[in-house]
Amino acid sequence: MVRELSHPIPATPRGFVFDEAPWLVYWEITRACNLVCRHCRANAQCNHDPNELTYDQGIELLRAIRRFGEPPPHLVITGGDPLKRHDLFELIAEATGLRIPVSLAPSVTDLMDDTLFPILRGLGVSAISLSLDGVTADNQDGIRGVPGCFDRTLEMARAAVACGLVVQINTLVTAETRADLEQMSRLMSDLGITRWSLFFLIQVGRGSLLPQLSPD
Repeated sequence: MVRELSHPIPATPRGFVFDEAPWLVYWEITRACNLVCRHCRANAQCNHDPNELTYDQGIELLRAIRRFGEPPPHLVITGGDPLKRHDLFELIAEATGLRIPVSLAPSVTDLMDDTLFPILRGLGVSAISLSLDGVTADNQDGIRGVPGCFDRTLEMARAAVACGLVVQINTLVTAETRADLEQMSRLMSDLGITRWSLFFLIQVGRGSLLPQLSPD
C-alpha cells in the first residue's frame, strides 16, 4: 500500500550522522491484511507470504538495526497489517528492549479493538498511524474495501488518543478524495490527533487504477 508513516517525525537528534546510520527504518513485516485497499502498492493479500521473515530472522534484523549505534534509528513496523503477525508483540518487546524507538502502522480491521492500545503503550510503542480517506463511510469504505471501516477508524483513533498514544492520521489524496479535504481538516481537530499527513497516490500495484490530481 502507499507507505503511510506511522509516527510524527521526531526532531533530528543532535549529533546524528546521516551517512553512518538511517534516521528511520521501515519494516514491512507482512503482506497479509484483511483490507482490500484500492490503492495498495504492495498488493496485500489475506494470507501470509511464505517469504516474509521468520521470528528468528526478525530478531536478527532488530539486532542489526541496533548495531547502528547511538542514537538508534526509529523503527516503523508496517505491512500489510502488522496485527496479522502472531509474534508481533514479541518482536516489539525485543526492539524496545534493545532501546530501539518503535512506531506501528496497523490496519483497522476486526483484529483491532481498544484493548490493543494499553498493550502497545506497555510494550513501549511511542506512536501509531491510522488511515482515514474521507469524511463519509462511502468514501472511506469504498477505498479500503471493507464496510464499517470509517466508523471503526474514528472509534479506534479516539481510543488511542485517550490511551495517551501519539496518533497520526494518514489521508490518501486523489481526485476522488480531494473534495473532502476541507471537512477532513475539521475532523482532524475534533479527533485530537498529533499529526495529519496527506499522501499523494503512487500509481503502482492496485493504485494504478485510481485517478491522480492534476498538477493544477
